[in-house]
Amino acid sequence: MVAVAGAFAYSKIATPKYQSSVLIEMAATNAGSGTGAGGTASLVTLPDPVQELSSTAVLLNAAQLLKDADLTSLSNSVTGTVDTTTGSLSIVATGSSPRQAQAIASAYGHAFVNQIQAIATAQYGKIGANLNQITAKIASLNAAGAAANAAEIALLQQTEATLLAEQFNITSGEPYASIQVAASLPTAPSGLTKSKLLGIGFLAGVLVGIGIALVREQFDTRLRTSSGAESITTAPILAELPADSDVRSGKVAIALVQAPQSQIAESIRELRTSLRVIFEDTPCPMIVVTSPEPGDGKTFVTANLATAWAMSGSKVIVVSADFRRPRLEEIFGLQATGLPGLADLIRFNWKNPERDILPVARRESTTDAAATVDHSASPSLRATPSRGSRLPSDEVEPSSVKSLLFETGIWGLQVLPAGTELDSPSELFGSPGMQPVLDQLPLLADVIVFDTPPVLPVPDTAILARMANGTVVVASEGRTDRNDLERTISRLESTQCRVLGVALNRVRRASSDSYQSYAFKQ
Repeated sequence: MVAVAGAFAYSKIATPKYQSSVLIEMAATNAGSGTGAGGTASLVTLPDPVQELSSTAVLLNAAQLLKDADLTSLSNSVTGTVDTTTGSLSIVATGSSPRQAQAIASAYGHAFVNQIQAIATAQYGKIGANLNQITAKIASLNAAGAAANAAEIALLQQTEATLLAEQFNITSGEPYASIQVAASLPTAPSGLTKSKLLGIGFLAGVLVGIGIALVREQFDTRLRTSSGAESITTAPILAELPADSDVRSGKVAIALVQAPQSQIAESIRELRTSLRVIFEDTPCPMIVVTSPEPGDGKTFVTANLATAWAMSGSKVIVVSADFRRPRLEEIFGLQATGLPGLADLIRFNWKNPERDILPVARRESTTDAAATVDHSASPSLRATPSRGSRLPSDEVEPSSVKSLLFETGIWGLQVLPAGTELDSPSELFGSPGMQPVLDQLPLLADVIVFDTPPVLPVPDTAILARMANGTVVVASEGRTDRNDLERTISRLESTQCRVLGVALNRVRRASSDSYQSYAFKQ
């Protein structure tokens, strides 16, 4: 398209060029194979016609005939070719208008003929000068009257006769150059027409496009299609989440609440269904959601998957386990830092291994008072502490998971923040204080979903995923490198983590797109 547009633009702005030609007939000379007009071989020596056409003498003569002082432009506008069969010279002149092209061709034709005639005249004059010298010398010898001069006089007279014959041959061979076909007035521009330019632009664009595609195929290893992910791993594609401008701009954080009829909300439901089938016989599945690198959308997928599961009637706890860059809290309207949470629980259990790990009721259960989903809510959700519980600023010993859960405003969905003591996250996940937390979580919910760090930069996820029931890897189409996805799955599997499958995010066209026209008709 770019090449065709460029060709079209060029055809519009390019100045049209017109060409006119004049044909010069060249007479045979002693340098050629022909004879003069009288049948006698002409002794005149002429230069190469094409070289003589570009000579300064012809240029100046043509400029004088045209009264054109721009010698450079005039010289560049004329070309000449010689027919090897007939020896004729074709002069082609290019101009910005038909009459200009005709005038230049005509002027160059006459200038060339004049120059050839001048060359022949100069040679005739040179022979005449020699002839005058010989005639004068013969006359001088005759005046001396000496008999010894007879032989010399006879030799000079023979030379004189030869020079006279040469002069005759020169004059009999004229004209040595003549205009056979005069310059015509062109009726149409020369060169490529608009249709030809567009055709060339199309072909050039196709060739360049194919070249770019081949180079991109060789050097661009980012995921482009679901088949690209399937070729890397035997793990299934659990869902394809389409690219959504509202999600990318931050207007939509929980698609199931803020845009329940969108394509991306339907894709999240598809992901939930796939996982439900996998965990059909598992009482309380613990699911880890991760990605190869930051920016693939794992936190968005985690929050929406947990929401979708809660809206289907299950009690869900979504855990912010990305201690390095916790963002799950922001999605549900909590403050980004400063809330006690998972890290504090792990440290407390680590330092107090003798304490009972059963949940301690630090605040009243608010399942009966949890807010229902408001589909007209603004894009920013707000998680709140339950009725009768402490505020985040209260100093409460973090001895149980239940004491640190926050309601999200979505029935059945609670958030466990990352916590305040987030240093040394790898040591926290691998410490003895982690298992008591994992033992408490199934007592409080039907499904546990963990938002964890990316796999490749840090080892945290691999440690936690070994303790969970399975891992969902989020890959972003057009961003995630195929090699990175392969390394991620290989690293998880090498640490005995169960990879449930891949959730392909930001897909330009998901498999369910064609159904959206009637999927949500009222």
